[in-house]
Amino acid sequence: MLAAIWEPFRFILAFFESLVVCIGSLFVAGLPAEPPGEYLTQLNCTGIFANRAQDAMPQTAVHDVVLAFFEADHGGKTPKCLLIGYDGARADALANTKDDPNAGTQVLKAGGGAIYNLYTGGEWLKLNLQDTSTACGWTTMLTGHWAVEKGGTGHGVTANGVTKAADAPKLVFTELLEKKLAQKTRFIVSWGGHFAGSDATYLNDMAYCEANKLGATWTTAADDGETFDKTLAEVKAAGCADMVMCILEYCDHAGHGHGYGNRVPEYVQAIKDAERDAAALIAAVKARVNYANEDWLILISADHGGVFTGHGPQFAGCRQIFLAANKKVW
Repeated sequence: MLAAIWEPFRFILAFFESLVVCIGSLFVAGLPAEPPGEYLTQLNCTGIFANRAQDAMPQTAVHDVVLAFFEADHGGKTPKCLLIGYDGARADALANTKDDPNAGTQVLKAGGGAIYNLYTGGEWLKLNLQDTSTACGWTTMLTGHWAVEKGGTGHGVTANGVTKAADAPKLVFTELLEKKLAQKTRFIVSWGGHFAGSDATYLNDMAYCEANKLGATWTTAADDGETFDKTLAEVKAAGCADMVMCILEYCDHAGHGHGYGNRVPEYVQAIKDAERDAAALIAAVKARVNYANEDWLILISADHGGVFTGHGPQFAGCRQIFLAANKKVW
């Protein structure tokens, strides 16, 4: 009932939003204006996604996909997961690589998987909206909860610089290790806000895993190049962690520095760089000596999108993200 009432207001909101984004970009020096038009309709016209943008899945569902995969029967094979994050990648950014068979998302799709529309930023009808920002987005993906939820079940990371409580709720890494569904996990990033500094997001989770002698490794790299190198070495290793996650910052750096969107050359190049690295990581997984005895779930997703040279608001360009998978997960 609420959804039916909301639908006409969504179109009105989308109309005004498109005007704001178009006119607003004129005031950002050197940033090309995005043409007016409902963003969700534009996404549907790309032919990339298995579901309509209006039927996007919540970002929380990624956690559930990973957990369900490890809990499933793998026919005697060892379950493993590689989750590649593209920080700041808008859903429409994939239009730049949809015809490239060597792009990471296209490799997954061509191998029997799919690319889905997702949304971040919380839910309008439940009145639990959260910033479309880095710490909020990844924590939502890794816990299966929004920052604030009824009953106090939210993860509590309402902005960058907020340290998550270790048990409110637990990261999927911790769940897998405690349930003995995985023996080792590894999380590789370059942004210091994840693990480094007194207000890093996952300080308590790291301390909890260490105190309970869980096999979690948290690695801070110098930049995207080192993130890629360390992730590549991990997935090539005979004793590779059961769940490996890395976050590539190409898109977010280009967005903040030059502008988000497909009319910005630097942003277009950034998504191509991320897709190139992802394809190389996927190839390394498939080249593993023990690959035939392993069952891999490979996912690519984003924490948020962006408009102008930032993110955080509830604009569709910030909210609409994606999930590419090597298996049809829905």
